[in-house]
Amino acid sequence: MKNSFLSIALSASVPLWIETFIQEGYTFEYLQSIAKESLQIVAEKGDLILFKSKKKGESAKAFNALAKGIAVLAFMPGGVTLFGLHFEMKL
Repeated sequence: MKNSFLSIALSASVPLWIETFIQEGYTFEYLQSIAKESLQIVAEKGDLILFKSKKKGESAKAFNALAKGIAVLAFMPGGVTLFGLHFEMKL
């Protein structure tokens, strides 16, 4: 899945979320709350990432939740590898 549209979109958006987290100086506790919120959205609406919703903005919200969740995982030791991409943020 390395060259899929999803992996291409994530390769652009996840680093932007990582940069936002750094610039805003989010605490570990706040990042955990972002991860929980992202998990809930992706669990409920993850299908809308692959299959466009009829409701405007709903697919974008689900995609952003996925990207934010992956960005949080990038701060964990060893980072995260998904969809053929590796994200790791060493502080």
